[in-house]
Amino acid sequence: MDHAQKVAVGRRAAGLGGVALAAFAVGQFLVGLDTSVMSVALPSIQREFGVGMAQLQWAVMAYMVAGAALAVPFGALGDRVGRRRLYLIGASCFAAGSAISAASPAIEVLIAGRALQGVGAAAMGTLALAMLTSAVPHDGIPKLIGLWTAVTSGAAAFGPLIGGFLVSALGWRSVFGINVVLILLVIPLVIKVVPKDAKSTGGGAGVDWLGSALLTVALILIAGGLSMLENATFTEPIVWAPVLAGLLVIVALAIQQRRSAAPLTDWSAIKVPPIPATLVLLVLLSMVLAGALLQQTMLVQNVLGFTPMLAGLVSFGASALVVIFSPISPLIMRKIGLGPVTGLGLLLTSVGLFGLSRINDSTTAVTIGAWLGLMGAGIGLGIPAVSAGAMSSIPRASMGAVSGFLNLISQISAVLGIAVVGGLSASRTEAAWSASSRDIPNAESLVGQVVSGAIPELRQQLGDRVAKVAGEAYTDGVTEALLIAAIGVLIAAVIAVPLLGRRGRVSTSDTRSEAAPNPDVVG
Repeated sequence: MDHAQKVAVGRRAAGLGGVALAAFAVGQFLVGLDTSVMSVALPSIQREFGVGMAQLQWAVMAYMVAGAALAVPFGALGDRVGRRRLYLIGASCFAAGSAISAASPAIEVLIAGRALQGVGAAAMGTLALAMLTSAVPHDGIPKLIGLWTAVTSGAAAFGPLIGGFLVSALGWRSVFGINVVLILLVIPLVIKVVPKDAKSTGGGAGVDWLGSALLTVALILIAGGLSMLENATFTEPIVWAPVLAGLLVIVALAIQQRRSAAPLTDWSAIKVPPIPATLVLLVLLSMVLAGALLQQTMLVQNVLGFTPMLAGLVSFGASALVVIFSPISPLIMRKIGLGPVTGLGLLLTSVGLFGLSRINDSTTAVTIGAWLGLMGAGIGLGIPAVSAGAMSSIPRASMGAVSGFLNLISQISAVLGIAVVGGLSASRTEAAWSASSRDIPNAESLVGQVVSGAIPELRQQLGDRVAKVAGEAYTDGVTEALLIAAIGVLIAAVIAVPLLGRRGRVSTSDTRSEAAPNPDVVG
């Protein structure tokens, strides 16, 4: 590096000081917050718009689909057109999407606003850390990564709590309105304190827009088909046809990736054991976390009568324990190995889900919080161990690509988890309602409201007796879906131990040899 280049790097590092870090941190906190905050606001949105569970699920999934599909290409595009410029475009999209969501007159407008938010979130989440790490000395990167992880973890942990407070005090629209205010503070700060970065003049393979488009279409088709389970069975074309079409698009994506000059990830590294096994477990954990949390939040507000604030407080324990146990997970893995720690995490998650599957109309907030906390501890142990096991098995040159791919898989799994657990819940709720509503006039016409958990509306329209039967049916449906998820996770816990083995375990002798001085080195 010549003198001019060193000066330029020094100026860039000096420019990205505490103010820039604070601006990026606020932006990243909002990106993470809007992933977790929605579940608390959904019952209020449902009551205002009078919509079913499928539309509510898409109000959540639209944000995730856009973020999952565009995170990888935005990273490559930022290198080509300038990270700062693309970050500002993304922040503007996030603010516009938030404003649309806050002012939405109908659920369709809200879903569109959430999708635009997701586009902005993909750019902001991908590019902020890239700009920060490129501007600090190499030995300062671990500290920066730790700080950044704390910001993202804090957003996930405090999302339900903040959302519950805002919804209770100011209404659900304030959840999005506050984004507009804060992002409009972030954008001028970034313009002022972050220097312009040069566009890449190198060759490079470019951005795989076709691969990203195929991935997006596949996600929309599969998740859209599964969300139809609210009012249909899997044997009906409205469900299986889009799911089948989505699977065919995935086949097309696999063929396209073989020929792509800039594939979405390093597929050869993905095949290295134990990555295929860890990916399956990561998918399972992410699906359960997203699907279970959304369903239980709807249940406790619509049936048990929790306020949004209390619902957020109950969910806070799960998110907080994910944050607490995540840094502990790799340390335990060094003691007992990847298989045992993953199995332990899955076991705790399964027990927590089983406890949640026992919810009834007399279950207290403390009890629900305890079961959610146990599930959060299991997720906190399991996901970092699975990710660490995957990352430790790949070449260093492929770590960036595979890390991004693991994040992508986690987001995709969350989308599918919302659809799958929601579909299971809807199917079981409809069966329970059919069995218990024989003496209720026009019971068949109420199926949509019951499956959607619109119990307060039914109470207003038809009285306490109908609402009680509907609430019991909805509770049965949600808890049966959680029980099925618990059994699936328990089976995975049993399989994980022999499948992953003792990889990552560091024996006492290995630790001593690492710590012992080298006799060939002169002090």
